[in-house]
Amino acid sequence: MTKERVLEILLSQDGKTISGEALAKDIGVSRMAVSKAVASLREDGYPVKVAERKGYSLTSFDLFMKDFVISALSDVIKVYYYDSLKGSSNNEAKAIAATNKEPFCVVTRTQGGGKGRLGRSFSSPDGGLYFSIYLPSEMLSDGDLITTNAALAVALALEEETGHPVDIKWVNDLYINGKKFTGILTEGIVDLELGGLDGAIIGIGINVNTSFCDYPEDLRGIITTLKEEYGHSFDRLSILRKAVSNVIAYQKKDYLSEYKRRCFILGSEITVNRMGKKRRALAKDIDERARLVVEYEDGSREALSSAEVSLHNS
Repeated sequence: MTKERVLEILLSQDGKTISGEALAKDIGVSRMAVSKAVASLREDGYPVKVAERKGYSLTSFDLFMKDFVISALSDVIKVYYYDSLKGSSNNEAKAIAATNKEPFCVVTRTQGGGKGRLGRSFSSPDGGLYFSIYLPSEMLSDGDLITTNAALAVALALEEETGHPVDIKWVNDLYINGKKFTGILTEGIVDLELGGLDGAIIGIGINVNTSFCDYPEDLRGIITTLKEEYGHSFDRLSILRKAVSNVIAYQKKDYLSEYKRRCFILGSEITVNRMGKKRRALAKDIDERARLVVEYEDGSREALSSAEVSLHNS
């Protein structure tokens, strides 16, 4: 059919503009038929760009739509896709996990209640990647390593996709060029009868094709996006597939040494903030339980399992 052929050809152009005349000639139909096919594609939600007197264009990273998302992960994990969520992908995953104990992934284009650590909100404009992976206990690492393994898995997926290095800030933030662009929030699900870990939800938010103007002013000097840093858009479907596949694969092994190598705060002076109390310290190491070992100004040491830390001069 004309519509399907138009879509196929547009995708094969990898974002380059092709004229209606060229499309018509290739398919063997009239330019009017091509125009109607493009209009139908746009009605279906395909973001075909129309340049007056030049033609049409479409790239794969524009196609963050239900059928394409499910197809991208079809051989990896079951997917629940939403155009938007009032709450967060983690909350939706928790609701689904109440009755579904098989691994799955919740993916949303936008979310109104994105969550970060320590009760913070996570701004989630369209153009980013927001997803939560539920894994039952038999697919998980030691509970202390779930988040660190996931952080490394996502970092490696992003490096493969972008060709640029990604740093990790203990315990769950990813940075490029000194700015945060990815957050990870892990929430355990407890088996009330047995008292152990029944599963975990790993929530991941990545600033991909968003711009600074999409975020509140107070965040613009703190966060960044792949598009802002490297000057072009990225294929969110490819990133999603690589990240989800890596998170699943990396859960059953201990990758702590590789995580430590990428953790850029080690050896630096930091400020530890717990319940509003701030102390200067030196980030010395990450121990076998993924705790941050710090040395305070009085010479005492502590292994932190949770705290807000920042570089001393930031």
